[in-house]
Amino acid sequence: MKKLLLLLSFVAVSLTSCSNDDDSSSTVAVNETNLMKKWYYVSYEVAGQTIPYDNLACARDYTEFKANGVLEEYTVYSCDPIDADTDAGTWSLSGNTISGTIFGETVTGTVSSLTATTLQITDTFDFDEDGTDDTVKVNYSTN
Repeated sequence: MKKLLLLLSFVAVSLTSCSNDDDSSSTVAVNETNLMKKWYYVSYEVAGQTIPYDNLACARDYTEFKANGVLEEYTVYSCDPIDADTDAGTWSLSGNTISGTIFGETVTGTVSSLTATTLQITDTFDFDEDGTDDTVKVNYSTN
């Protein structure tokens, strides 16, 4: 489940960019250059509720968009000792829609908010596994 949520979150992250690092509160253009950085998971917004992302104390999960369409997903499973995986995939950007493929599955999302330090991607999937799709906003931060 965590891998699937990360993949879905990736799509959300993929829709990021930043052009003015001096003013992190300003919206920035969505383009590949502005997208290429590490985006740490912060929270989900579902049905009017904000749900914190379950990062462990020893390290945080993140998605990193790299040059040439390379995507890396870093996931921490436990702290003592640190048990983590880095999984590779691909990503592509078209306007404010991003597609990402990891584990043989492709997911797309829409950037709903982007600044130099924050990203919000909106996607629709069965977040709570009740059989009904939910509109989910995935929030990321660069720090």
